[in-house]
Amino acid sequence: MSTEAVVYTRFSPRRNADTSESCKTQISLCEQYAYDNDLDIIQIFEDKAVSGSDENRPLLWDAIAALKKGGVLLVYKYDRLARDLYLSEWIRRSVEKMGAKIVAVSGDIEGDGPEQIMIRQIMAVWAEYERKMIGIRTKHAVLQHQRNGRRMSDTCPYGTMPDPNDAKRIVEYPPEMPAVDMIAKLHGRDLTTHEIVVWMNREMKGMARSKKGWDQRTIKRIIARVG
Repeated sequence: MSTEAVVYTRFSPRRNADTSESCKTQISLCEQYAYDNDLDIIQIFEDKAVSGSDENRPLLWDAIAALKKGGVLLVYKYDRLARDLYLSEWIRRSVEKMGAKIVAVSGDIEGDGPEQIMIRQIMAVWAEYERKMIGIRTKHAVLQHQRNGRRMSDTCPYGTMPDPNDAKRIVEYPPEMPAVDMIAKLHGRDLTTHEIVVWMNREMKGMARSKKGWDQRTIKRIIARVG
């Protein structure tokens, strides 16, 4: 008798999220695995453009709720479920409460002994670390593109404006440059971001884009780009 399986797929947010076939690819691999291992897929859940660190995923919890006793939650890789150690463990325990188990097509570790559990936890830690590194690399890439004059969003960074000759690029916005130069100067004096915020709100509050004045987030972004 075949074991009933629920398939869960996920891919992270990205620009081509609407056209990405990542979930379809994962489903295809899971279907082949199910065929080879005598699993009967009863439901398929697809989370599109959702972070693996986000615990607020109704489709994930619906997939777990759909599990039958003795059944399988089938995923392509463990990191499709979570890229966070705490969340990974929470999901594992939730699946166990349903009387089911998690099976990954790629990178699965068979067994529930101490060594197998330790390896799965190490894999979860690595997935969490990888997620954070991707975030850092993405942030640095965006900053570098901005330094090179590329427009990365509808709202241009403080001190810049859309290039009149190329909407995909940004150029300096002269009216805001005195504030940018002053922030860079204050940063060069080793003032903390809090001290810079206080100084800017006292001396140049009217140059802030927000009616509330300057805040640490804006100051940090300006320093990261030009400091």
